[in-house]
Amino acid sequence: MNYQAILISLIAICSSQAIVAQDADTTSVSNQVQKLVAESDTIAYFDPEQLFIVEEDTTEIARLKACKMVAGQWVYSKPYVHADGSSFIGKLGKPIAKSKLKKNLDKAYKKLKLKSRWNSMTLTDDGAWEMRVLGLPLKGRYTYEPSYERLTLKWNGIPLKSHVHRDGKKLYIAFDTDRLLMILHLLSGLSHSQTLKSLSFLSQNFSDVMVGFEMKAEK
Repeated sequence: MNYQAILISLIAICSSQAIVAQDADTTSVSNQVQKLVAESDTIAYFDPEQLFIVEEDTTEIARLKACKMVAGQWVYSKPYVHADGSSFIGKLGKPIAKSKLKKNLDKAYKKLKLKSRWNSMTLTDDGAWEMRVLGLPLKGRYTYEPSYERLTLKWNGIPLKSHVHRDGKKLYIAFDTDRLLMILHLLSGLSHSQTLKSLSFLSQNFSDVMVGFEMKAEK
């Protein structure tokens, strides 16, 4: 419906009548309005209230709602292992395999002095993220897809996807092993350190395992 054209025409009609005479018979104005609406081939029903309806952006509302699910200031607590498949877990059984991998991760994280080097990570409820590494801030935007538990951090245009699950005041974030190695290089601040050899076990093909961090809400 061409509401804008109708509104402009109505204003023009009313204005012209006012200019001719303030005391003019308003019947002629009413007749012109009815004629205008009747002759329009685009209008079946004219509802003036529809002229001022502002449609909500449902996509933006859904994005902000998703961000609020993971928003907060988070600090590293301990290693986290997320396993969906069966090829790696099937070798030792899920509890044993996850426990063994967590112990290896814990040793590596301690050698990298992760707690002291990585201060915190903040996810705002409008889709911004920031973390401080060795006192230096890193910033970007993020998106969260609740149905897939997928968090994508964007930094300098580079997307970094992860699996994320929140349980109250804890946030579990896991990456593919190759991505985790890249992140640990960044967080450790040691690009060619011998310490990173402690992470050599991550270079194995853990196709169905993601590893990362258990975070806790900063008090």
